[in-house]
Amino acid sequence: MHGPLRSRHASKPTRMLRPTDTLRAEHAVTSLGLSVLAGIASHLRGGGAFPATDVAEVLRFLREFVQAVHLRKESECLYPGAAMAGDEATAAMVGELMRLHDEVGDLLHALVLFWEPSGDLLPDERTAFAATAATLAARVERMQQLEENALFPACDASVPADDQLDWNRRFAEHDHERTHAAAWQARLTALAQRWHG
Repeated sequence: MHGPLRSRHASKPTRMLRPTDTLRAEHAVTSLGLSVLAGIASHLRGGGAFPATDVAEVLRFLREFVQAVHLRKESECLYPGAAMAGDEATAAMVGELMRLHDEVGDLLHALVLFWEPSGDLLPDERTAFAATAATLAARVERMQQLEENALFPACDASVPADDQLDWNRRFAEHDHERTHAAAWQARLTALAQRWHG
């Protein structure tokens, strides 16, 4: 007689949600926000009126989520952990990413500081807004490429599981303090439909 029948649907052990999985998902939401910003910039380059309400929403997303949540998770957890656990090349990459973080912060500050007008922008201001937005997007995209192609795999391979569990806990704390990625995705999807049809 055969032993006890095993369930056809016996559960497989589930893999721990890695911090890099969370960050990859947040990259997708960030890219959605940047696509809205690009649509607005294209509209302005074509001579369109400044859409102050939509710009304010995208800048709020970039400040309150990308800068205050996503980049904070990376700078407080991922970068120090990767630099300590990795090799010299990983440490150099972390240095480059930290430099890009600083540039993104400066560019975002410029957009917030100079482009929250009560009315329309002058033609040269529209051009400057579009150029600054494009530079910001390029820096963020460069960061995402470096992280997804090299840094995330290095972290997954070399950072101890206990440290990664601690990062998950800290990520959840950051999400609790602010609006999380899923909530922003719904808002940005509506904006993207308006700016990309």
